[in-house]
Amino acid sequence: MTFKGPVCSVIQGDAREVLPELARDGLAGQVKLAYLDPPYNTQRSHRFRGHYRDNRTKAEWAALIEDVLVGVRELLCENGSVWLQTNASELGTAQRQGDEVFGQDNFVGTITWEKTRRPSFSHAQLASTTDFLLIYGKCRAKLAAFTSGKTESGKRVPVAHRGNKRVEICFPPKAVRFGGPDGVYAAGDHSSPGIDAWLQEDVTMANGRNVTPLRLMLPSRYSPESVYEMIAKGGDFFIPRKPFRPSYIARGGAPKLISNLWSWRLDSEMETNEDGAKQQSKLFPSSPFPYAKPEGLLRRIIECASEPGDIVLDCFAGSGTTPAVAEQMGRRWLAIEENSDTIRDYVIPRLAGRVQAQPRPVVLADNLSSLP
Repeated sequence: MTFKGPVCSVIQGDAREVLPELARDGLAGQVKLAYLDPPYNTQRSHRFRGHYRDNRTKAEWAALIEDVLVGVRELLCENGSVWLQTNASELGTAQRQGDEVFGQDNFVGTITWEKTRRPSFSHAQLASTTDFLLIYGKCRAKLAAFTSGKTESGKRVPVAHRGNKRVEICFPPKAVRFGGPDGVYAAGDHSSPGIDAWLQEDVTMANGRNVTPLRLMLPSRYSPESVYEMIAKGGDFFIPRKPFRPSYIARGGAPKLISNLWSWRLDSEMETNEDGAKQQSKLFPSSPFPYAKPEGLLRRIIECASEPGDIVLDCFAGSGTTPAVAEQMGRRWLAIEENSDTIRDYVIPRLAGRVQAQPRPVVLADNLSSLP
């Protein structure tokens, strides 16, 4: 069944009611990525111009998340995923609802995002600096790896990894380059602080390579089978000196698997709430949308979890960051927002400005035509 409604559209309504309608209209099984950034249920009495409600009971918030996840699951394609963002106070509730709807086997993991360069001290015991992204697959077994960017050429990746299980890896003759002097190296202990390693048999080095098998027992970040596959594909391994610590020398250019820690301290391109505030002030100088996520965060999520032409769904559109970035990245998108004032004051102006230079115009849903 083909989706009858317009893609690249904003839909006004409660996501709990809109999602089943989209499924009936033919969108079931077609969404590659769903991003959920619901109100964090901070219980603050202040409401910014009525743009969102943030004071539900725990039970009400849990019911909201469960209902939206049920609707999202129906729309996801088999290799699609949902990314649910929340803070520490509702993380447990969000994961319980996610496990209930998608099943624990389809839980991919949790990304910790360092959301700010300036900690909040509103918590009585801890300074808050992080938010969390819970990721579920419609069918995790069918999910592709989440990647961002390319691996660096020439980067050394140590085979030994502290704390991992010790395994025996046998490097065949000439598989390892050696930076030390040629000669015969006797079997024995090659341990160092934190790394328990053992050379299983004598090995001969000549002309900067092992000319006999090099059998090492060590805690490895790779399985022996993975190492043998890398060697078969011409992988470059290098040991600089004793004690023997082989490293894989990356060729570079391969898709880089994302980590579960997104921090501006580790990645200069990772944006924070401060960046989001600057973007909002530039877009809406007189009334920036509060707590809007930065475009760079959505860019990373969309890059990891979708391809150009895929459908990206945002169930709590807010100021329209997700559709704006999705449009910029060549994705089709659907954005749901309950508050008509938010759509009128933020989403429509933002998207109109975003897509002027784009080949595809924004198509607004019919129920927006009556907005003042």
